[in-house]
Order: sequence, then structure tokens, then C-alpha cells
Amino acid sequence: MKMIMFMSVTLMMMSHPMMMLMSIMLLTLFLSMTFYYCSQLAIVSMIMILLILGGMLVIFMYMISLCPNKKINFNKNSIIMGLIILMTSKNFFLMKFEISNFIKMYSNNSMNLLLLMMMYLIISLTVVMKISNSNQMPVKMN
Repeated sequence: MKMIMFMSVTLMMMSHPMMMLMSIMLLTLFLSMTFYYCSQLAIVSMIMILLILGGMLVIFMYMISLCPNKKINFNKNSIIMGLIILMTSKNFFLMKFEISNFIKMYSNNSMNLLLLMMMYLIISLTVVMKISNSNQMPVKMN
């Protein structure tokens, strides 16, 4: 759980869309591996990877095509802070999985919100694909 929190915090510190995209990809892969480890359901974790990464990749690629080309600047303070956290915490990568937390996340009460988020990603995926495939106007105007 600490690794998920650390990756979420590093996502908020990113300023370049390409770095945000890589951080989201790593976070999604880590979450799906964690879910598979706890529930032993490969199909649900695979659907989660395909849906979230598919939607987010299309959205971020559209954003990256609109933003100007600029050099990726690494924040040295955040890198040093991350290394200090990694070195000082014991058993950082050896997490204790509690299945009850994942059961709560996918229970009937929160399933509506999860389905709503998945539907939003599918709709945004199709809308961005329609916009980017349009031949009447360019995606990026100079």
C-alpha cells in the first residue's frame, strides 16, 4: 500500500505530460498486479489494465500533441525525497496484503462508482478518437 501511495504522490509532482503518462502506466500496472495477487482473478485485472491504460493513453497522447515540445526537467528535490523514503522505510516493497481492503473496493456499494469511471473512460476514449481522426481540422494549429 505504501508503494501505491508513493507512486500517487510522485504523479502529482510531475509537470510534463509524458512523465505523467509513464507514472500512470506504472501505477496501473502495479495496481492490477496487486489486485491479481489478492483475488487470483486474471480477467478482472486484465480488463482494468486494458480499459484504464487504453483510455488514459488516448487522452494523454491528445494532450501531448497539443502541448509544445519542451525539455523534460527532473525535479531534483523530489528524486532525493523519493530516495530518502525508499532508504529509510523498512520492508517498503514487502507489503502485507489485506484482502478485506480489496473486497471493500469491489463490493456492491462501490461497484456503481467503479462502473461509472469505466464508462467515463470508454466515452472519453471514443470522443478523443473521433476528434483526432477528424479530417476537417488539424489537431494542433500553429
